Amino acid sequence: MPSPQPPYEQVRREIVEQVRTGELKPGDRLPAIRAHAADLGLSAGTVARAYRLLEEARIIVTRRGAGTTIAPGAAAEARTAAAAVERESGGPAEAALVDLFSVPIAQARARGARDVEILASVRAALARIGSGGTS
Repeated sequence: MPSPQPPYEQVRREIVEQVRTGELKPGDRLPAIRAHAADLGLSAGTVARAYRLLEEARIIVTRRGAGTTIAPGAAAEARTAAAAVERESGGPAEAALVDLFSVPIAQARARGARDVEILASVRAALARIGSGGTS
C-alpha cells in the first residue's frame, strides 16, 4: 500500500469507500482480522486498529461468533466520513463555516499575518478548546 498514510488508515479508508460506493452493503461480512491482515501483508494489530476505528464510526459491527459485518446505516456514515476526509484533504468546506471565518481571517491579514500563521493560530485555538479551554 504505497501511501504516506499509516496502513491502518489506508485499510479504514478503503472500507469506508467500498461502503460509500455500495460495493459493500449492510450485512456483508468482512474477513476475519487475521485473514484480512494476511491478504494485505499487514500485521493483525494494524487491521484490528482499522476495524476498531470503523466500529467507532458505526461502519461495521463485530459480534463474537458471528464475525464482522457492515452495519445497518453504514452508507450514510460512510458518506459523512468520506466528506470529512475530503475536507481534511483540502476539498470543499462547509459554506457556513467559511463565512464564519472570513472576517477574522481578513482582519488577521490586515494586521500583516501570513496564511501559515493564521492556520497555526487556528490549530492552536482548536487544541486549546479541545483540551478543555474556552477560548
